[in-house]
Amino acid sequence: MDDQNEDQKRRMAGMCCYNCLGLTATAAFICATMSYAYCDFLTRTVKLTEGNTVESVCASNGFDASLGSTCEALLNDHGVGFEGFWVTIPVDVQVCLAYTQPTPWGFQTPEFDTKFNSARALSITGIVCGGAAWFTLMLAGCCKLDQGKIRGLACYFFLATLFQGLSLLMLRSDICTPGFFAVYFTEPGASSTTPAWMEGVNCGLSRGSNLAIAATVLWFVCSNMLPAAVVPEPLWEGPPQPIPGDSPQQDTVKDDVAADDGVEQVKEEA
Repeated sequence: MDDQNEDQKRRMAGMCCYNCLGLTATAAFICATMSYAYCDFLTRTVKLTEGNTVESVCASNGFDASLGSTCEALLNDHGVGFEGFWVTIPVDVQVCLAYTQPTPWGFQTPEFDTKFNSARALSITGIVCGGAAWFTLMLAGCCKLDQGKIRGLACYFFLATLFQGLSLLMLRSDICTPGFFAVYFTEPGASSTTPAWMEGVNCGLSRGSNLAIAATVLWFVCSNMLPAAVVPEPLWEGPPQPIPGDSPQQDTVKDDVAADDGVEQVKEEA
């Protein structure tokens, strides 16, 4: 009896761990997805040389009134993401702009280096690996999965941890160099060197990168919680169904009929 109680306690603790695992994996998947979706994975601050202002630089590079908002957005503090950059336009309106922007020489798109493209691919891969494991956990509530398959998801959670953490490689990409947005201020065909009026660029963590760090930690927690988790029974699985012809009501009727036959037989013999 004591052994049965201990086994039952372990199973209940394992199922509780499984429920906590599902919540943690859900939070990790949301953080990972939003870290990619937001256009402010990093913050980018542009420093101008002494004597230059945003307005003077935009005017000297041919940005008229119709293009001035784009120029000011590029030179003021802004966020940069995998699919666009996060800027504030007049008046205090924050929008996500694509990297392809109009300039006095037509639409221009900056070139992304290997580190930037790798960080983007690693972020997507981490979301896919973690999302596959999370989806499998959700299926366990309605589909019968054995314990071995669930524990095998630790590999997916570990890969999600690794790839999600490596998405911070974006900090080492050329998006944090002064010449990244030089294409917007250079005529086509000319060398896209660092403009003389730009002193430097600084990058720091922002909303997207903070969410990526949170997702990395949560994926790692999930991979360590799996060995202790116990898969619950599917939601629709109830008590065993009686075999046709052997239901308790039918058995009761049979017993009553047999009793009545016995009483009648006794009366006839008497």
